[in-house]
Amino acid sequence: MMRDGNRELGSDKRCPRGKSSDGRLHGIGSAGPASALVASSRRLLALACAAAFMGLCSCTKAEKPSQNLAPAAHTPPSVPKVETEAGGNRRVISLPPDTERAMGIQVAPAQERVLDFVVETSGEVQANANLLTHVNAPVAGRVTEVLAQVGQHVTEGQPLLRIRSQDIGQSESDLLQNEGQVSADLKRDLLQVDSEINLAQAHLRLSESTYKRVSSLVEEKIASRADFETAKTHYEEDRLTLEALKRKRESIVALSQERMRLLTEPIKQKLRLLGVSETEIAKVLRSREINPLVPVVAPENGIVSERSINVGELTEPSKPLFTIADFHNVWLQAYIYEKDIARVAEGQPIVLELDSFPGEKFNGTLNYVADSLNPETRTLLVRAEVPNPGLKLKPKMFARMRIMVGRRRVLAIPKDAVQDAGSYKVVYVPAGTGRYEERKLELGGESGGFVEVAGGLAPGEKVVVKGTFELRSESLKAAD
Repeated sequence: MMRDGNRELGSDKRCPRGKSSDGRLHGIGSAGPASALVASSRRLLALACAAAFMGLCSCTKAEKPSQNLAPAAHTPPSVPKVETEAGGNRRVISLPPDTERAMGIQVAPAQERVLDFVVETSGEVQANANLLTHVNAPVAGRVTEVLAQVGQHVTEGQPLLRIRSQDIGQSESDLLQNEGQVSADLKRDLLQVDSEINLAQAHLRLSESTYKRVSSLVEEKIASRADFETAKTHYEEDRLTLEALKRKRESIVALSQERMRLLTEPIKQKLRLLGVSETEIAKVLRSREINPLVPVVAPENGIVSERSINVGELTEPSKPLFTIADFHNVWLQAYIYEKDIARVAEGQPIVLELDSFPGEKFNGTLNYVADSLNPETRTLLVRAEVPNPGLKLKPKMFARMRIMVGRRRVLAIPKDAVQDAGSYKVVYVPAGTGRYEERKLELGGESGGFVEVAGGLAPGEKVVVKGTFELRSESLKAAD
């Protein structure tokens, strides 16, 4: 059987590797059953690859129309890009992921908050004009001595300077003359009445002695009743005369005192008006010497803030010599903008801060709001009264003032979310992955790191609170 088979395969001139009938070797290319199977497998594999390639081509062609029906997902740009949409009214900034991470962008929602609204401004510390006292000389004269300097603390009644006045000298001379004349007249009248009193007392003693002797004689029936009555009458007359002279003396003294008052009191009053004290007037009357020097004293406690007189200068009542200020209560004068006028009113509390005392706050009250604007600056003058117990606040100091205008519940966002864009303010609202819309806002007042949103945002809408400066920079780059 094997031989028959070999022969059948040999009829096709193919035989397995070996020797031929004539003894020669057959080559490898001689066909056999195994070679035929391999060749068939190769043809099937080639057909399968061709079929797969044809199917892939047909699928690609079928997918092309679908790309025109639905857009592909947003692909982040490789560099920041600014797009203008909605006819130029909407700007969107697109950021690559690495740039967005580098900016450290953070967002926060717009929320309703109760804010303490303030109006911030700056101003200058000034002396309280209601506590300023201008010191004038009460009389014309020449300054002989200056006793107070600018910046010196003075107390009420303390001499500030001395003036030599002819008016005072003349008034004191008149006072001494009138007082001397009245005293001399009184002395003369008293000498006369005292002499009469002494004589009357002598008569009274004599008549009293006679009256007593006659009275005893009448009892012994030696003297008559008529002698007794005569002695008694003389005694009574002398007694009445003495009493009348004493009353006369009292009247002379009283009249002299009244005359003294009428002649000297007007002059004393004039000297008081000219600044001469009661002690000095009494000293002049006692010593009988004229003193034309008069001191000008401080009318109240305070600090000498101004001095406009020197030794040897002539002065008159209309010329101010010193200004004394009480700095335990000062003013702060400032200006506010037109947009804040409606919120500011007298009586509102204020907080004052100065660079001279970092971290320290001074409280006061707004006590004046002007009625008209400054036409040059378009601002309104306001003034606050601030207690200054430690005298830390000095006139001409520069200060920052916050006026507490009230509390309200408003829609607010962090102040850091807002960027300046010329004449308006903008924020950046997330608009998708890596996309931020630049949106204009209408803002109100500020308080505690938050700003009121008057328009442009809805409650709960998120805004960028960190990285806004970088986003604004990208927006400006695109504008350039």
